[in-house]
Amino acid sequence: MAITGVTYEPQDYRTVYNPIEYVATSNATANNRFKYLFDIYDGVSQIARLKVPADPDGYGRSDIHGICESYLTKDLGTINTTTTADAFTDNPNSYKEFTVKIGEEYDVAGVLTQYADQQTKTVITYNGCLPNYRGSDLNFVDYQATDYFENFTVNTTDRKWLTNAPKGSGANKSDNQSVELTDEGWIYFLYDHGSNPVDKFQCITYDSSGSVIATFDIDNKVTPLTDVKMLKIPSAPNSINNIANSEFSVGTQPVITNSVTSYKIFLLDPPSVVSEEIYFNVDSECRYEVRRLEFLNALGGFDCFNFTKVSRISEKVERKFYKQNPDNMTSGVITYAQSDKEKTQYYTKGTPKMKLTSDWVDADTFNWLVELIESPEIYLYENGQRIAVQNIEGDWEQKVTVVDTVFNLEINLEFSVDNYRQRF
Repeated sequence: MAITGVTYEPQDYRTVYNPIEYVATSNATANNRFKYLFDIYDGVSQIARLKVPADPDGYGRSDIHGICESYLTKDLGTINTTTTADAFTDNPNSYKEFTVKIGEEYDVAGVLTQYADQQTKTVITYNGCLPNYRGSDLNFVDYQATDYFENFTVNTTDRKWLTNAPKGSGANKSDNQSVELTDEGWIYFLYDHGSNPVDKFQCITYDSSGSVIATFDIDNKVTPLTDVKMLKIPSAPNSINNIANSEFSVGTQPVITNSVTSYKIFLLDPPSVVSEEIYFNVDSECRYEVRRLEFLNALGGFDCFNFTKVSRISEKVERKFYKQNPDNMTSGVITYAQSDKEKTQYYTKGTPKMKLTSDWVDADTFNWLVELIESPEIYLYENGQRIAVQNIEGDWEQKVTVVDTVFNLEINLEFSVDNYRQRF
């Protein structure tokens, strides 16, 4: 008797924080103490075994995503550097391939006997999480829709990046993403070297009239590429300008100069364009201090957004007290004074907070920023460093372009550090 088939399995490039399910069948389910075995391997090492009883129809259903997600973390770009050695960089902590070996166990002559590794499946997971509900659609089936992830890997001009940020519509257009010359930032994409190699990315810069200033081709020199499943490239001006000249096959540094008012980037498998184009507008310095946030988005990459209106720093204070009799008696004489205490503060914790306000944004940008408010991993760029943000408080509601025009987003940041004072 044996496993007779796998009737349901995930596609490659599965978002690891959504269900990753397998359904198996067997001709041995009538045996006593029968269970399906789902063994999960990281390479040659077995990391888990799930035992699943057959359902009333004889199928074994198992979801392995809770095991897989503990093996993935994140990959951030390097900031505050003078030269970035690579234009393309691997993200090895953000994806992992797992092997699932499916077998069974049941009673054989009074002995529980296991028959493992009868069917073998592999799945590539990455650090994404598709929402169950966004707008008007329930997405419970989308993360297993036929060919869903081909949208992110096939070499066509519609190939998607790992971001839901607005892509813009042309040189100096108002719907482009806004950046400053000093900004750092990257954009991430899934990669399938065997079927859909990417050799370069191209950056085209424009002046205030919309005329092309220059074209730059930057090479993909990550090696070896055969096992790489997610890459990132610089997308913000300072990160692009930090790419080493040895990475360029067309053009030379600097890429984003003071005369550049907008630019676009896209992937190349020469001579073909093999991704969407993303446009950026280069803003001049504003009157307020710009607060740039970097956050893990729903698709497993990191996005950035600038809050350019007035920001205010505050602190939430938590105090604890104990009560005591005043120490106001000397040689049997009680002397009262206004400085006497009945309560003494023995614990003081201050939690730094910051209130940020964005510039006016359109509906698409505002709707994308729900991923910032929901994100579990957020950083504030300050003085060339990342400061971890613990929590974001803010109100968000979906905007509809036919009835909404422009608006700004106001949020409160709570940092992941506390300040403590003296204890008495």
